[in-house]
Amino acid sequence: MKKVLMLFLTLFILAPTFSLFGCAKTETTSKVIRVCNCEDYIDESIFEEFTAQTGIEVIYSTYGTNENLYNELVINPNSYDLVVPSEYMIEKLAVEGRIQPLTKKTEYQGYLTDYNSNISPFIKEKLQAIEIDSGKYKNDNLSLYDFMVGYMWGTMGWVYNTETVSVDDVKNWYSPFNNSDIYGRITIKDSVRDSYIVGLAMVYQDELELATDNQTITEILNRTDKTSINKVGDKLSSLKDKLYGFEVDSGKNDIVLGNIDAYVAWSGDAAYAIDVAAGEYDDEDLGVLEDDQLKSLSYYIPDEGSNIWFDGFVMPSGSTNYDAVYKFLEFISSSSSVYANMNYTGYTSMMAGDYIFDNIVVDWFDESEDLEVGEGIEVDFSYFFGNNGDYTIKVSEESYGRLIAQYPTQENVERCAVMSFFDSETLMDINEMWEKVKGETWSWWVIILIVSLVVLLAILMILYKNKDKIKWIKLPERKKSYAQRKGLTEISKKEIKYL
Repeated sequence: MKKVLMLFLTLFILAPTFSLFGCAKTETTSKVIRVCNCEDYIDESIFEEFTAQTGIEVIYSTYGTNENLYNELVINPNSYDLVVPSEYMIEKLAVEGRIQPLTKKTEYQGYLTDYNSNISPFIKEKLQAIEIDSGKYKNDNLSLYDFMVGYMWGTMGWVYNTETVSVDDVKNWYSPFNNSDIYGRITIKDSVRDSYIVGLAMVYQDELELATDNQTITEILNRTDKTSINKVGDKLSSLKDKLYGFEVDSGKNDIVLGNIDAYVAWSGDAAYAIDVAAGEYDDEDLGVLEDDQLKSLSYYIPDEGSNIWFDGFVMPSGSTNYDAVYKFLEFISSSSSVYANMNYTGYTSMMAGDYIFDNIVVDWFDESEDLEVGEGIEVDFSYFFGNNGDYTIKVSEESYGRLIAQYPTQENVERCAVMSFFDSETLMDINEMWEKVKGETWSWWVIILIVSLVVLLAILMILYKNKDKIKWIKLPERKKSYAQRKGLTEISKKEIKYL
């Protein structure tokens, strides 16, 4: 009877817990939303406004690389309600069924009305062109646009010091390596995907320069046959002696501090570096730059072509927190949030509309009133904002590089390719190539240090093996343990002194 009573008592106590577990599986609304994004890639102060408007608290986390995020979603698909990967990883996650189409929940589409109306028509067309034609959603006629709410986008190119590097030195991806004056003062990305596409552009430069349509450029910059992989590996390895090093995040600070003269940069980092170097605002790590530290930097997208990338919010398959998710997506797509996040990160939102054009493009860049007739460069951004208005501004030649870091021209983007995700076999081959490239990049002083340590270790081993033959080597006698000492009946003063 006692055992039966104890069983009923235990079940009574645990009943609320079982109830909570059941809610965790079926709950579609929550006062909390879990968001994971890259570091320094959002203005976190806007979360307070979101909470004030909706009563939903934001639990915010960051990840290092798309691959880190992928591993976490594989291990625990219930980790987050929204994550922000890049387009190739979104495609991979969609094919594997690890994220869910945001357009499937028709009852929540009202929250995306402004987003669907204001997203750049150029971006929308690019995302809709990437079909999810394999894996779980193979027969559902879905595109990348159906899985993501667009966040930021950009290009990749050269950031260079205009005082030491001419624009001719960055016209092509390989151009900086022809200038012996800047050997050892160049960096490329410590990222296999980004450096791989740079290597492809170098290997197939002649073909790319002859290409006249985006489809051909995209095909060349997505080659993953073994011959191409080997050629890219050889090309990247040949750059070792001319590099300052490989980097992911330190390049923008290195060029501001004058440690390097040119580096491969994502456009948002390029905009950031240009502004900091010019004294537009202070960097938290670098502090306030002195006048003699200020310098003129610029950005150039090589003529043969480059990468165009898109980052967006996606909903992992393990989340059912739809109400909070769609309210957050509505909030993050609003004009005030777009402005705040662009101003904070230096990257470019996928959102268009007159508010963005007037308050960012015109307010930040247009120099029409300061230029004389016939001066400056006129740029038309109707490809991005649409053909229902005048979206033309004029900038000086000195400001042009900063402008295209934020908003590339139509001519720029027509020569940029979206990279597809690598399948498992291709990824193994490319990673193997990358390991060989990186494994051969030790500095001379590291090699000398390793050789010295090996020689020293060898000498010590020889001395130890021949210790009996070498009179001046005398190893210390092993001291007796405390127990041994306590067990002695007679200890001379000399022995006590020794002990």
